[in-house]
Amino acid sequence: MLIVTPSDFSAAPAAGPTALFDWASSSNGQQITDHGQCAAALLPRDDDVVLVLPPRSVSWHRVALPKVANARLRAALDGLLEDRLLTDTAELHFALEPGGRAGQTVWVAACQKVWLRGWLQTLEAAARPAGRIAPALWPLVPSEAPGATPGASRSFALDVPSNIHWAYNENGQFWLGSAGLLGVSCTPLRETPMGSGTAADMVVNALMPPASDAPGEPGEFDVWLADPSVAGQAERVLQQRFELVAPSAWLLRCAQSDWNLAQFDLSLSAGARRSQRLKRSYRQWRNAPAWRPARWGFAALLGVQLVGLNAAAWHERSALDAKHKAVVQTLQKSFPQVTLVLDAPVQMQREVVRLQQASGALSAGDLETLLAAIDQAAAGEVLTPSTIAYSTGEGRFSGWRATEDQLRALQQSLERSGWRVRFDGNELALRPPES
Repeated sequence: MLIVTPSDFSAAPAAGPTALFDWASSSNGQQITDHGQCAAALLPRDDDVVLVLPPRSVSWHRVALPKVANARLRAALDGLLEDRLLTDTAELHFALEPGGRAGQTVWVAACQKVWLRGWLQTLEAAARPAGRIAPALWPLVPSEAPGATPGASRSFALDVPSNIHWAYNENGQFWLGSAGLLGVSCTPLRETPMGSGTAADMVVNALMPPASDAPGEPGEFDVWLADPSVAGQAERVLQQRFELVAPSAWLLRCAQSDWNLAQFDLSLSAGARRSQRLKRSYRQWRNAPAWRPARWGFAALLGVQLVGLNAAAWHERSALDAKHKAVVQTLQKSFPQVTLVLDAPVQMQREVVRLQQASGALSAGDLETLLAAIDQAAAGEVLTPSTIAYSTGEGRFSGWRATEDQLRALQQSLERSGWRVRFDGNELALRPPES
């Protein structure tokens, strides 16, 4: 997986190949294997490319979608958001939260369409097309909230009232991005003579519901994260301790979310989206710590099955060997003159034929036996051949004084009795039944 984000998100699309990307790569979707900053053409090659949009490039809107067909959903969003936006909706790209459907109240992400297309085209021109578009921050969803969209924003689901705060560096300017129940906000981190905790309280209260019955004071359960280069100033400005998170680790966290802004006119095909979901699910199952017990259980089950199959195969092989030895012993006990056993059943049949010939008894392959079989199958009809050719175990009869239908009936009667019959033209070849 290759995760990229514009180093200067305000750059015009015309920057093209000279535009820089911050990037991080992961072989399993759980740990970073490499990271850096370079132009699109120098990015590592990967089949799974995720474009992460910086926080200030996306605006968030909570809307109640009407029940309309999917083909008319984009037009419905234009009508719902027209009065909320300062820009013409035709110039914006919209995307719904994961699992969002018509007839629900959902979060809608909006960003400049031309700007986003420019970055996508830059990646495509460098042969690194983005398969998914993820936001760097997105609104939170209460885990147990009535009516919450199942599966939405799972990476930032809340069990208690809180916000996610991330202090980051954008083009040399420090920002605090905050995600909460009321949306996403971005605040510049400037050194100001504020009282202890004042700025932090203002940020927290701006993203918390005005009337919450959940336990705890506003901000008590908030998570404060920061880019190492920004942490010092963020702690001075907000009088708040931050946990350090490298930019590459933040990109990985964004790629692990369920969000995909590649929708509507930027949407991938249904097959491609299904393939992406399968790849993400498999990568998460293969590498995520939460799935470790399941992986061990599956490995144990597979091991037990392999041991069981090998044990069953060994038992069957032993039984076959025992049967083979019994047949060989029977052959050598019945015919002591046979010292070299290659195919016991065939050799035993030959020895029985020799005994029959020595005693004068007819065997199944003798000519007299073949003629008797033909007479019995004829069922009283006079069916006689004018030419008989006999070799050991097989007789060929031709020149029949009978119609073809009578010969076909004779053939079927012999086959029902187990004889091996081949009828070719006017010649009937007859061999004894297989023993």
